Amino acid sequence: MFKLYKSLLFLFCLSIFTISCEKEQKAELDLSTYQLSIPNINGTAVIEVSCNGKWTASLSSNSWCTISPTSGSGNGQIVVTATDNFDIETRSVSFIVTSRDLKKNVRVTQSYSSLDLDKSNVTVKKEGESVTININSNTHWSVEIPDGKTWITSSTLSGTGNGQVIFNISNNEGQERSADVTFRYGTQGRVVKITQQRSINLPPDAPILSSPANNLTDANRLPTFRWKESKDPDGDKVTYRLEFGKDQTNFQNSISIQDTVHNLSAYLDPNSSYYWRVVAKDSFGEETSSPIYTFSTGIKTSYFDAEFKIAQTNSKGIKPSEILFIGDGYISEDYEEGGLFDKDMDAGIEHFFAVEPYKSYRDYFKVYKQAAYSRERGATQTDKGIKKNTKFEVDFQGGSSMAANTETVFNYALSIQGMTEEKLKSLLIVLVVNQDRYAGTCWMWSDGKAIAITPVSKSTNPGSNYSNLINHEAGGHGYGKLADEYVTSANSGKRIDTETKNQYLNFAKYGFYSNVDTTGNTSIIKWKHFIGKSGYERVGAYEGAYYFSLGMWRPELTSCMIFNEPYYNAPSREAIVKRIMQTAGEEFTMEKFVEKDIQKTPGNAALIQTKSMNPLTFVPLAPPVIVK
Repeated sequence: MFKLYKSLLFLFCLSIFTISCEKEQKAELDLSTYQLSIPNINGTAVIEVSCNGKWTASLSSNSWCTISPTSGSGNGQIVVTATDNFDIETRSVSFIVTSRDLKKNVRVTQSYSSLDLDKSNVTVKKEGESVTININSNTHWSVEIPDGKTWITSSTLSGTGNGQVIFNISNNEGQERSADVTFRYGTQGRVVKITQQRSINLPPDAPILSSPANNLTDANRLPTFRWKESKDPDGDKVTYRLEFGKDQTNFQNSISIQDTVHNLSAYLDPNSSYYWRVVAKDSFGEETSSPIYTFSTGIKTSYFDAEFKIAQTNSKGIKPSEILFIGDGYISEDYEEGGLFDKDMDAGIEHFFAVEPYKSYRDYFKVYKQAAYSRERGATQTDKGIKKNTKFEVDFQGGSSMAANTETVFNYALSIQGMTEEKLKSLLIVLVVNQDRYAGTCWMWSDGKAIAITPVSKSTNPGSNYSNLINHEAGGHGYGKLADEYVTSANSGKRIDTETKNQYLNFAKYGFYSNVDTTGNTSIIKWKHFIGKSGYERVGAYEGAYYFSLGMWRPELTSCMIFNEPYYNAPSREAIVKRIMQTAGEEFTMEKFVEKDIQKTPGNAALIQTKSMNPLTFVPLAPPVIVK
């Protein structure tokens, strides 16, 4: 019994000693690496585990990477396996190895797939040839040739890593052909466009010359060369080479252009013979020449595009009031000196100064004429479905409303010597449109700029002629900043609404609209100083103005701002003269104004027009467009 007791005691002590030793043993855990890089294809790697106890490995949830085993005891290995990475970005994940209180973190990074080609566009001869594409890649790839492109065969259709693919292109017996061959890797792809020239290339048609006409004499020294567009049987793009000179066997001048119109940048010699032709060329170098035409110059000259001339200089005033007459819908041939442009501009200038007070104050004005080449005569008429290619894109929008590319107009005006952005604010631009139609609109800006759009109307209807448009749009709105005094049919019998009235008040503070008022009280109305004054018996307060029958008043029964007649009422004349004097740097006084105000009533032309006017059928000009 005693021996049994001694044996049990020994075993107990031995177990206590063993447990005590284990508690005193320190945990150890080490890994062969903590930063693991795995290739993008067939990615696998091994990490060595060094441990003196049990360990576990855990990976955050991720579908592209696995580890095995996830536990062990003592030294061992962990195998890391990744699916192929066909994305275009590197990806990474972490897993943790734990042994008792020790934790080791491993960062796993996998590179992305890439593929680059040394060519992306290849042009092949019509006879056929071989094309080599060099591949720089770190991944699997395959070659996809579009269905039906049997004229292309490939040396291989797949591979891995760097490589080379040779495409064999068969002979082409038809039209130009092409195919997009794709090098696919994973979800990505690179395209090589293979284009093969046609078997037969036909040259373009010979250009047909139009001007200067063959054997033309006394031609302008600044001719416009024109020819009809050449068609190419194969549908190739056609360009041109204009050749001209005094020797038809050795043309001194050669100009390559894509257009069918060309204007010279310098005058030809006067009284000289010239030869010219046009060569049409397709994108494959095939050429066809027109016949050679000849012409002889005289001494006539033209305006260059954007060239300006001073039509009138001021003889009074420190600073002149300036007007620019510029045209839209005039082609280069119209700019021969003394030609259509000059005639229309000169007529417009005379119309402007034919009416008082401009007639008496003409010496205070400086007037320019400026050329602007359009491709076509006329103007776009959207309301009639007519489209024209003109320099300033003037457009008849319906009724008598008109618009233009005002930015281009201002840019042309700024090319005038001495013109600045600041001077532009006081310049009146009269945009004359080469179109026989009644319409007109003045575009005005709160900073003073103005463009009066006026077609060359040849209408014989009262108030509808070119002169009437100049008087109303340029003289009335553009320079005088006057308001319309007519009542529209839509507002007949109506009182002016709050929105329109506020619009009027807003622009009146910029110096606009001296000829209308919101009150009929003659003791406070804008033109009260004319009422009862000798010679100004016409002046009063007449309700009906600024498009409404009620709530707005005008100073006289009739004026240019109603039916476009050549007569401005007294307050309108006063506003015009005030601006002239202010610009000229001279003092304005009522005494000086009255002394020089020689026409206080409508002349015969205005009276005849007014008497023949039918207010029920007359279409007034569109309201001005006011831009802040």
